[in-house]
Amino acid sequence: MHVFVTGAGGFIGSEIVRQLVAAGHNVVGLVLSPRKAEKVRSFGAIPILGDVRDPTVLARGVSAAEAVVHLALPRAGEKRSEDANEINTRGTDFLLETCRDLTLKSFVLASGAGGIYRHGPGDWVDESTPEDPWTPATRDRFAIDESIRRAHREWGLPATILRPPVVYGVGSGFRDYFLDLLRRGIFRVVGDGAYYVNLVHVEDCARAYRLALEGSAAGDTFIVVDDEPVRMREFIDFLAREMGRRPPGQVPAFLAKLVAGRDAVNILTRSVRFRNDKIKARRWRPSAIRLMIRDVPSPSGSRGSVNCAARRIVELGQSSRSSLSFSASSRVL
Repeated sequence: MHVFVTGAGGFIGSEIVRQLVAAGHNVVGLVLSPRKAEKVRSFGAIPILGDVRDPTVLARGVSAAEAVVHLALPRAGEKRSEDANEINTRGTDFLLETCRDLTLKSFVLASGAGGIYRHGPGDWVDESTPEDPWTPATRDRFAIDESIRRAHREWGLPATILRPPVVYGVGSGFRDYFLDLLRRGIFRVVGDGAYYVNLVHVEDCARAYRLALEGSAAGDTFIVVDDEPVRMREFIDFLAREMGRRPPGQVPAFLAKLVAGRDAVNILTRSVRFRNDKIKARRWRPSAIRLMIRDVPSPSGSRGSVNCAARRIVELGQSSRSSLSFSASSRVL
């Protein structure tokens, strides 16, 4: 299948491109820089250099496309919110207009789960939970989701919306915000860390996009997340131990917002537990702890032992009701 991917040089987008090419698809990827173009080319895809807000560039990208994956969307909680929303809105509007006269097999939108659903502290949430975006950034993102749904209803866009929570792996905010700061001894947990966080590894996340692209679930929305959430304090303490560091201290939320942005911190700390039953019914499964251990350097600088780390997780899991299966960009971090 001929696939056009916007945001192809990004953290999630580049992994999607890699997996699509490996699965035998012909991929054209939209990127913003020559460096990212080289990355896309190294996977065996064809890069197009340009901006998602340029209709001429989009027309080139979709000229032979049978499917589209739209990831050229800034993260929820981006500090330059006006610029981010302008990219979201104009880019998506132009892309929809460009696709309107095409006969596509599928169109997959990268959205996010955090800050979208109505829930109380620690509630379990799935796709049937009422949608009620509660931050400026997630309201903007939800408006994009609604524009995709409207295109599906009004002119038959074969669209699927995927909503991962926090996506982690090499090259992401997970490394910058968690691992690098832990390694330097300056990481701090926001608040008491008793809130749940929901994770998915970038390889698992990208596989969900590929399956959605190849499947026939047009018009539907899926939460893409690991089997169980984990409390932030337990998650960070685990990482610190694997890296040979002491458990970090904490910082008040109001100070964290000055660094990471108000929406990002609010989304991260509002405790929620996401279910993945719906997407698992579509042949998707999150991988095991082994994926994350590849991303966590041991104290000696080498990669941690997969078996050893897995045993530690089992032991820790026996002393807590919370799941500690930290396996596979909401694109919060």
